[in-house]
Amino acid sequence: MTSKYLTTICLILGSIIPIIVDTGHTHLFNVDWDEHSRVHEVWRLVTNLSIAVVGLYILWFKNYTFLPAILSTCIIFGFFIAVITMPLYDGLAIGEGIQEPNPFGIPANIFLFMIIGTLQFISILILLKKKTN
Repeated sequence: MTSKYLTTICLILGSIIPIIVDTGHTHLFNVDWDEHSRVHEVWRLVTNLSIAVVGLYILWFKNYTFLPAILSTCIIFGFFIAVITMPLYDGLAIGEGIQEPNPFGIPANIFLFMIIGTLQFISILILLKKKTN
C-alpha cells in the first residue's frame, strides 16, 4: 500500500505543480516566448496531466500498481532528459531574470523532481521486493 501512496504523490506532483508554475509569466505567458513555443508548453502540460490521470485511474480503480509507477517514471524521466540535454539546445534550468528558490544551490524545479524521482524509485523498489516475496 505504501507504493500506491508514493506513486499517487509522484503522479500528482509531477503533473499538477508544473501546471501551477508553468502557466504564469515565466513560461506560457512569457512575452519573450514565441507562439509556437507556447503550443509545445501546453502540449507538455496536458500530456503530463493526461498520463497522471490515466495512472491514477489504473492505480485506484483497477488496483494495478506497476504500470502507474512506470507512467510516473516517464514524466520524471522526461524532465531529467530535458535537463541533461540542455547543453544541446542552449536550455537553462531557470530563465534569465527569473527569481526562483535554489535549495542547497539546486534550482527548485530540479530539486523538486529529484525528490519526486527518489520517491518513485522507492515505490518501485517496494513493488519489486513485494513481487519477489
